This record gives sequence, C-alpha cells and structure tokens, in this order.
Amino acid sequence: MRRRSQGSEISQTYHAFWASLLPRSNRQTGFSLRSPTRRSSVEFCRVGFCFRYRLEYNAPNALVEFALLRSDSEQIYESLVRWREQIDEAFGGSLLWLRETQHAEHSWPHPALAWTIACPGLRDLDREAWPSIQSQMIDAMVRLERAVVPHLQRWLEED
Repeated sequence: MRRRSQGSEISQTYHAFWASLLPRSNRQTGFSLRSPTRRSSVEFCRVGFCFRYRLEYNAPNALVEFALLRSDSEQIYESLVRWREQIDEAFGGSLLWLRETQHAEHSWPHPALAWTIACPGLRDLDREAWPSIQSQMIDAMVRLERAVVPHLQRWLEED
C-alpha cells in the first residue's frame, strides 16, 4: 500500500507543477498545452515536431527540448546542424545537440535540441521555488521556439 500512495503522491505533485506552469507557458509560446500530466514531462507535437518540458522526480535539472519524431528526422536534424551557430545565437546560448536521445514516451531514439535549467529534482524542489524554475523553463522554451521554428518552415508548409 505504501508504494501505491507514494506513486499517487508523485503523480499529484507532477500534476500540480504542470498545472501551474501551463497557463503561463500558453500565454508566451506559439503553442498551447491543454492539460497537465501526472508524468515527468508535457509536450506539444505538430507533424512530428515536439516541444517538451521535462523535470524528473529524483534527478536534478529541468529540460526544455525540441525533439524530431518523424521518419525524416535525421535529414531535418542535419539541416538544423548546418544552422547551428545561428540557432544557438538566436537562442542566446549553446544548446545540447543530441543526435540520438531516448524518452520514456517514445521507444525509439530520436534527435533533439535541449537546454538544461539547474535545479533539484521535483522531489527536492520546494514549492516556493516552483515559480522561479517555471519562469526559467518558459523563458528557455520561448527562446528555443523562436530560434528553431524559422528553420522548419519548409517542412511545416509540406504538412
């Protein structure tokens, strides 16, 4: 029974964290995340282009990610790599360029661009610190979206 209540507590904590982040994020990004999850991430995907917020429960650091979940993801990633300097400059820092990364929601490796926000895992993150961490996550997501989307227009127009 203990494990079940602990799992329930974790999922409730995630739900509360995302429920307070999403309305603020939706006002500032070009996409809308409709409902908070009870998992370590929330994401918006359009035609295989996914913008994701992630915060693990027991591991430090929050992430904002742009993931390519398409059959032509390698080709698109290579195109973005050619614009790496401009994308990093538009973002305002050096992104993590991941040729192959894994995510619990997707069973296959995929390319992603990511930014890390230093913080404790959700378990050790005081609720009073949530607004500050969430603001940093949203700011990074806004910058990531603005840096990457202009380089995706060719594929967005196709779909």
